[in-house]
Amino acid sequence: MKNNKSRLLAFLTFLAWVGFGVSIALILLYLGIIFSVKGIDVFSWFKPSVESQLNKNIGDFLWGTLGIALTFTATVFLFVTFKEQRQQLNISRQETDKIRFETTYFNILSMLKQVQDTVNNNIASHLGLQGIKNIIEYYSAFKMFYMKKLQSDTNLTSMVNAYNPIKANASETEQYRDAISRLYEEMIEDTDCNIGYLYRYLFNAIKFVVDDPYNKTDKVARERYLNLLQAQLSNEELCLLFYNGISKYGENKDGQLQFRRMLDETNFLENIDKTFLLNENQYRFYPHTRFKYLNREQLKHIK
Repeated sequence: MKNNKSRLLAFLTFLAWVGFGVSIALILLYLGIIFSVKGIDVFSWFKPSVESQLNKNIGDFLWGTLGIALTFTATVFLFVTFKEQRQQLNISRQETDKIRFETTYFNILSMLKQVQDTVNNNIASHLGLQGIKNIIEYYSAFKMFYMKKLQSDTNLTSMVNAYNPIKANASETEQYRDAISRLYEEMIEDTDCNIGYLYRYLFNAIKFVVDDPYNKTDKVARERYLNLLQAQLSNEELCLLFYNGISKYGENKDGQLQFRRMLDETNFLENIDKTFLLNENQYRFYPHTRFKYLNREQLKHIK
């Protein structure tokens, strides 16, 4: 769209200069005719028909044609000037939108540290007696909870070992995903410590970037801003975010996994360290995300 507008403006500018050139050519032509009529032998083949017109009404003769050319040229130049002004206004508005967006977004990023500190304080107050005082230790407790489940639940163990992310169909993947999401939910219920407000904050931060008109259609800019947010999160936080997104805590009021969809569509988790996942074969829980740890064969099956 922007290229089409630029081409239109260039064409109109060219047209205006052509009109200006035609006007100059007509002026020179009429001067030649006048000189010819006055006795200078220039354009003598015009002389018989033009002399009578000049004697009758020289104004009508000149401005009847030259006026049209000059009016056309002036109109096109005026339109070009108007288009240039609109273009400059759009650029100015875009710059204003960028400043507005970045001011708000960087305020969101600066407040994230306060949210993380609050999360750590909440974990320490609820689980401090168990030796869990921050989100890193909270993640370790979650992974330990998973390992114990594998030892006690043969069905879960069989499912984890049998799952092949390349050959599995959608039903098998969904069944596996539901089993892991229930395990995550069970761990939260057992510890009685839900740090969901961290993820709600991250959800709204990501949504702010995705929905803002300033970069809604600019994928490169959107990825750049989301990468800044992602860089503020530890491997443990990214891993917990991975499982929070597939759980009931990532659902909207209609029961849809809205958070997972948004994380998946934006590739927000692509840099996750596979050693922090419960099992690296769980990348299929986010079918559109091109995780950096995947090999070429696995990437072929990413939608």
